Amino acid sequence: MKRLFLFAIISILMLMPVMAGGASEEESDVTTVTWFASRPLGGEIDTTMREIAERYSQEHGGKWVLEIETTADRPSYLQRLRTLIAGNNMPDIIDIDADPYCQSLVDAGLLVDVKQFLIDEGRYDDYQETALRYQEFTDGSMYTLPLEYHIEMIWYRKDIFAQYGLDVPQTMEEWLDVCKTLSENGITPIAVDGVDRWPVLRYMAMIPFRYSGNDYIIALRDGKASMGDPLGRQAIEFVQEIGQYFNEGFAATDYATAQSMFLNGQAAMYYIGDWEQNAMLEAYEAGLVDYFLLPTAPDGTTGANEYCANSGIGMAFNAETFDEKTKDFILYVIENYGEIYASKMQMSPLKVDLPEDVEFTDLYYRIAEDMDNFGPAFMKPWDTYLDSATNTIMQDNILLLASGDMSAEDFISLIDSSIAANANK
Repeated sequence: MKRLFLFAIISILMLMPVMAGGASEEESDVTTVTWFASRPLGGEIDTTMREIAERYSQEHGGKWVLEIETTADRPSYLQRLRTLIAGNNMPDIIDIDADPYCQSLVDAGLLVDVKQFLIDEGRYDDYQETALRYQEFTDGSMYTLPLEYHIEMIWYRKDIFAQYGLDVPQTMEEWLDVCKTLSENGITPIAVDGVDRWPVLRYMAMIPFRYSGNDYIIALRDGKASMGDPLGRQAIEFVQEIGQYFNEGFAATDYATAQSMFLNGQAAMYYIGDWEQNAMLEAYEAGLVDYFLLPTAPDGTTGANEYCANSGIGMAFNAETFDEKTKDFILYVIENYGEIYASKMQMSPLKVDLPEDVEFTDLYYRIAEDMDNFGPAFMKPWDTYLDSATNTIMQDNILLLASGDMSAEDFISLIDSSIAANANK
């Protein structure tokens, strides 16, 4: 879902590549668990899991090994994952969103019921509620375990806002008014990473969420609503209107460039999640930047403390190889992950007391407080709902919609046709 990283493959603790799935007993009586992962190498999740796996292996006298293959580029990862599973070579652990493809694996009996596992082991309440709910399918079932937890916000340049006498917008209409004022004064209102598509797709979800929670996107996914319905048209109109305030050439602007534009004062706002708080910290502490949460809408059904939250791509487990040794390792992860991950200035999906030997920033505590005050509803990204074909069509064409190069009617026709063809597959 977040920035794309260069394709990389690495194995830790073993030199062999990931092979056909299964915790196995070698002749040396070493248990090997394979994990096909899609995480940034050297990122906080990656390093936390490495540390836990190494510690667990040492405690078992080197007789247990976690063998990891990481493909951080998501399209490449998903293509390889589908190939492995289609060839009956599913690893013991995989990374996957709770999306239609994941549902197809569940329907085929390939994945472990993670919710039931947590309940059976008395570990369900160890997690932040929203972090778990993000991993659920719409029927409440859950087959993926979160390793992260985030909220998303609009960062803004306090110096630019002050220069033009702008207040933090409280409503979506006020947000557009702020953009208009900035644009009229020659300021780029919003820096956007269009290369990765998903940041633009977030804007499509905002109006429907404010008026229907996630009900509209679920109905659209299931073919029970049209992109041309009144709420769909409002979403399209919002993207068209706010799109004129994106930086010039946003469709070719990548993640790092969009962030740099904002931090360098070349754009007044930037939509991103708390995972970039460390990048924002210096400017935040200097009083140059701050953030506000998703503005509300008149007569909307969601409130100011309800906005986009996610717990990222989850871990899923091969039902055929989920034996007692694999379960024991996952319980070990649950026991140790939260404190180690939080010590890296990250928001843990597990409830945890913050380590006393780590000096957390005021920004960290502020974000944590917003998380504690989070309402019952959260805006779930549309790319976790849509089938892969419709998702690709929407993400590609939303760039044209936002840049004014595609009409609403053409966009509606493309989306509705794709859903009609793919929704029930």
